[in-house]
Amino acid sequence: MMRAASLHGPGDLRVESTPVPEAGEGELLVRVEACGICPTDVRKFEIGTDRYPLNPGHEWVGRVVVSDVDGWSPGDRVYGDTYAGYAEFAAIPVGSRDWSAGPVRLPEDLPLERAIFVEPLADCLHAVHDRAQIEAGDRVAVVGAGQMGLQLCAVASLAGARVTAVEPLEERRRLASEFGATDAVERLTAGPFDAVILSVGRAELVEHALRACGPGGRVVLFAGLGEVSRAELDLDLIHYRELVLTGSEWVGTPPNQRRERYGEALELLVADRVPVARLVTSRCGLDDLPAAFRDVSALRGLKTVLVFP
Repeated sequence: MMRAASLHGPGDLRVESTPVPEAGEGELLVRVEACGICPTDVRKFEIGTDRYPLNPGHEWVGRVVVSDVDGWSPGDRVYGDTYAGYAEFAAIPVGSRDWSAGPVRLPEDLPLERAIFVEPLADCLHAVHDRAQIEAGDRVAVVGAGQMGLQLCAVASLAGARVTAVEPLEERRRLASEFGATDAVERLTAGPFDAVILSVGRAELVEHALRACGPGGRVVLFAGLGEVSRAELDLDLIHYRELVLTGSEWVGTPPNQRRERYGEALELLVADRVPVARLVTSRCGLDDLPAAFRDVSALRGLKTVLVFP
């Protein structure tokens, strides 16, 4: 038996004793060492999801304990992005040998505080390169300097952009310079920008982001908007300035897996090009998850990591 946390409804997270999963054909059984807490987990906890019960943890690191799959052995270190990370053990299908599915093999010397960021950093690479189409010399605003917004700042800076972090909390504005932001402001007033990435889910900010763009600018909705997902927009603004308004969903977890940026994310983490360890502000256990969710919702700290003893 093992301990696992599952959502059974909005605000109803239960830590239960359940059977350890069996590794089926083509699967690995992994002992989970740690799992990052994602803002999407908190949103599911607060407003619900479309299926129950659900183990929402999807940023997890562990070691193989059972394998009959060629190329994988007990003791191998892996990153998994299936909904299974809030549990002591997880079974994960290996899939193909490329980045399209299955666990990601992790180097032994990659610190845990960096390893958990494979999927979140890949999300940010997808938003910056594939959705915002940022190029060297662009002026970019990232609205919201939470743990995902700071990673967006770093990725945009590495792409050669001049990055402005927009964040009302002073301590987060101070941290933005460590992630490549050349400016950090309290409100989205400067401009014009070539791209604005909204890493906070507030519908009323969408038109502000559009107005901050110059001709041909791009606005990327990186954060989900939750229950308040409607806004009034000046469509003439989009038409006459030839603006692009697009979304950027997370790239991990089935059935939305798009692994094109995973290899790049892992390379950046191994080389320590993005100081993600600075984002880890607390650790917790399974029984502490509801309190950790509330801390994330209240903007206390940045990244919390669930760690198993």
